[in-house]
Amino acid sequence: MPKIVGDDGAKPETVAPTIPQSVFDLTTLPAKDAVAAWQEGLGSMYNIRLHRDEADEPLRIRTKAYHFDGFILGDLQVGVKQDVARSRSRYARDGLDGYTLHFHSKECVASAENRSHELVQSGDLLILDQAQTSSSKLNGQDDLYMVVPRPMLAPLLKAPDEQNARIISGKNPLVMLFRSHLHALHRAGAELHPEAATALNRPTLELAAAAINATVREENSVGPQMILTAEICRYIDDHAIDTDLTVDKIAAAFSMSERRLYYLMSIHGGVAAYIQKVRLRRVRTALIDPACRHRTIAEIAEGYGFTDPTNFSRAFRRTFDMSPRAVRAFASAGWQGEVSTRHGSRTIWDWMRRI
Repeated sequence: MPKIVGDDGAKPETVAPTIPQSVFDLTTLPAKDAVAAWQEGLGSMYNIRLHRDEADEPLRIRTKAYHFDGFILGDLQVGVKQDVARSRSRYARDGLDGYTLHFHSKECVASAENRSHELVQSGDLLILDQAQTSSSKLNGQDDLYMVVPRPMLAPLLKAPDEQNARIISGKNPLVMLFRSHLHALHRAGAELHPEAATALNRPTLELAAAAINATVREENSVGPQMILTAEICRYIDDHAIDTDLTVDKIAAAFSMSERRLYYLMSIHGGVAAYIQKVRLRRVRTALIDPACRHRTIAEIAEGYGFTDPTNFSRAFRRTFDMSPRAVRAFASAGWQGEVSTRHGSRTIWDWMRRI
């Protein structure tokens, strides 16, 4: 536990540890430097187009975020209009795979690929899937956002791969409750001890899932059944590379029948489908990892149980809408453009890449 000693030689004061905090503040930078820093930060993951009346108009951008073990929570102020898009090539380069949940204070519009923009009103919940394409037109921002890795939230969702650019009314009681919870959590972030933050992970994620699942039927809402399914998914995530990961082994681990297991995992397309999806995501992560460049695509795929190159390639393309070769090519081209460390190694952007 760190200690601070006063200049007067007084008895050391014990200071309790708090959770990691990142502040990214461009409000005092000259406009040119602020634009460069913004493009280097958020622009490394999204295509950004700023709308400014004058070239020297200040950006007035600031974000403060807290790192909870299971998610990132932050607020964001942006004083100018901007268009923000997540492209397929960006996804192929950085491999970010999670959800960003947004509460915008100003009306804006958002859409997924090949869909028209839809209005996002103040207080609405906007869900964006980092593994899919999206675009938003923002009229300045004073927002609250939450970044969650897919393995933490997807098992709790009814349709985890169908949430991109989804908008849920801010008047929905569960959305209102979730929004209030995040605001309170962010206000308390500077004082939270790591143990308290860890204790808040699960209830926060369950509340997020309840808000997102708010429009589905009652039997699909978050409850004991969904939580058990989430535990099964986490077990599969942890044992994805095991060659003996079978239905009977998973069922035995949870002391349930195989029939019960099939029923619970049906919302994810079945046990085999979920295992394949997890393994495909691991392959994709390896394909964009510089440390794996010396390995062939076939070697990486085989390491995760894909012994038939043709079937693997088809499954990969069906899941990511890109071939394994294209993902590796985009990643190889993108590594030189990584965010530099001139803002420190613990910025919000570093967190997003590593969470």
